[in-house]
Amino acid sequence: MIAKYSKCLALNLVKLSFVSAPFCCIAAHADHTDKFDFLMAEANHQINSEHDKQTSQRFTAWENLIHHSLGKTEEEKIKLVNDFFNRMNWVSDKELWNKKDYWATPIESLIRNAGDCEDFSIAKYFTLLALDVPAEQLRISYVKMADQQNHMVLSYYPTLDSTPIILDNFNKKLLKKSERLDLTFMFSFNSDGLWLSDNKMIAIDDDNSLNHWISMMRRIEKEQG
Repeated sequence: MIAKYSKCLALNLVKLSFVSAPFCCIAAHADHTDKFDFLMAEANHQINSEHDKQTSQRFTAWENLIHHSLGKTEEEKIKLVNDFFNRMNWVSDKELWNKKDYWATPIESLIRNAGDCEDFSIAKYFTLLALDVPAEQLRISYVKMADQQNHMVLSYYPTLDSTPIILDNFNKKLLKKSERLDLTFMFSFNSDGLWLSDNKMIAIDDDNSLNHWISMMRRIEKEQG
């Protein structure tokens, strides 16, 4: 179920990237857009509803990021996506959503132009999926910082057996995990499963601790109508 939701959002992101594009751009990418016509109404609603001009500009910038990055190398995509979302404001869930813990969808984060660490990581993860970076090369990682504060980052594996590169909203440099001595990695997850500290993989479902991930995925499904 999670894998299905993840794939749907990745397709939704690609669709969003063409909603306000000129007709010539849409035609050039017909192989993408002809699959996603059922998402057009919701995408238009999200971008063209009551939200202000700055919100529309953020969606246009996201559109341009996806549209112009599809042909780039994975390393270029990682940097572009990391830099793009690190421009958002860090705001606590209590202040932004009046909740102790809330995992926002990428659309929710872009509308608010804000989020906390998991929102940055989630938005980067799904945007990179839309840019054809395979899910198995991406994991959202739960870590503890040097001061024992809980934190989340996105880990990118150039190859499946390589040391991951860390995409972080606090330390904005792209550094290898081995260079991030300030972080203690606790567990990581993606659309396929959850990896414990011993690198043992288990499936994600309603019975384990990632209920915020499940809830966020269900909101994504509702966003798609």
